[in-house]
Amino acid sequence: MLTSIGYHTFVKSKSLTQEEAGLLFKEFKKYRNNTQEICIMGPHRYEKDPFGRHFEIVYPKQYKGIQWKIRFSNRGFYVDGEFKPCSIQAIINPKVLIGEKSYIVAADASYLKEVEKIFEQEAEKISPFLKGFNMYRLNRIDYCINFDVSELKFEYPPELTTELPKLIMNLIKCADIPDHFEKIYNEEYQFYLKSKSVVINCYWKHDDLSRNFSDCKDLEKSYNIIRFEVQFKYPKVFSVSNEIKNKRERQKSVLMKAIGKEGMGCFPEARSGIDDKKQKCLSETFMNFARLDEIAIMETMLSDEQCSKRIEDYFYKVIKEGNYYAFDAAKKVIESRVSKWEKVIRLETALQLVCEYGSIAEAKKALQGEELEEFRRSLRDLAGISINPVTIHKVWGIEYIPNLLDNYFLLCGEEQRKIQEKIQDEQMLCDYIKDCRKRGVPWI
Repeated sequence: MLTSIGYHTFVKSKSLTQEEAGLLFKEFKKYRNNTQEICIMGPHRYEKDPFGRHFEIVYPKQYKGIQWKIRFSNRGFYVDGEFKPCSIQAIINPKVLIGEKSYIVAADASYLKEVEKIFEQEAEKISPFLKGFNMYRLNRIDYCINFDVSELKFEYPPELTTELPKLIMNLIKCADIPDHFEKIYNEEYQFYLKSKSVVINCYWKHDDLSRNFSDCKDLEKSYNIIRFEVQFKYPKVFSVSNEIKNKRERQKSVLMKAIGKEGMGCFPEARSGIDDKKQKCLSETFMNFARLDEIAIMETMLSDEQCSKRIEDYFYKVIKEGNYYAFDAAKKVIESRVSKWEKVIRLETALQLVCEYGSIAEAKKALQGEELEEFRRSLRDLAGISINPVTIHKVWGIEYIPNLLDNYFLLCGEEQRKIQEKIQDEQMLCDYIKDCRKRGVPWI
């Protein structure tokens, strides 16, 4: 199954003093001169950071899944009593970093330990200032899901087999644009939305690799892949990090109250009414909370649960819930599932509006006041009966295309069922062999 959910890139940064940044820059130059392995580009100046000078450090001969950015500035902030106006940033592609040159399968939480190990090895080659994976803070995360459209189960004319990724991207480009987002690019097989803190990027992977990485070994395999990305920029990472940190503080407070109730004070004589086993358990739990917050935040934000949650949130917000139907097929579903005729008319009108204006976003833009509120209400009602408001073009000869994300969850359920069946079969075989041996009879 090539359909996979997780993340493909994340960025971490660490604050530096002017002296540390200067010494690190010298170490980069020394490593470049000795090995010819890296290239230092810059300085670059950016409008959003008028006081900073930025240098990029890349590996031109072999993409290793990591690159660095060092920033010099006179403006910064105090960290543990030290003024640190500069920073070093690491941009990491986890699958490539650990040696899996795959561009069509997402990384998941299980990669993190190996990423940390190889990060430290690469950092040590250059400078001790680069080391300390857990001393860096998360700056950006690119969550993603890769949909393999060949895994979708629906009927379509055989001659459209090679056209499916293009056709589905055609439907996706008719999706919604949430408040505070704007559409940026107008590429044929890409739907790119941007806000101040989040980027939504949905595109046909084969087209992307063909244009930007034509010698990629995954090029042929990427033909049926549509990727949906949710990129959290620093403001969003900071916001979510604070949510996680606040939750940990609340949990810590609850733990402290529990410890107080059990009579665990700061001194041995203050402890009473608690057995050794429970005391040990509480102490270990408290020590776990005492770990560096940044480690816990990173592990939480790159967890499988978070990846799935963020993808699901934004997929349904932009592409919407429900399956794609041809217009007449959608009407039949509405009329079979909705009893009130007034509601039937309202939902069919919403489909007509999307069809007429070419997308959900354009239909919303054309409406105001009560009409807009009624349209939004109809979108929610359509989702409730599993209909995507974007309808399939009649000339395609396709009546129905399942929702990409719902299909992924269905596939996951089938995969899990197969795993459980295999475990049960193996257990039955083990039990059979044991029984045969017990009775002294051959088992084959």
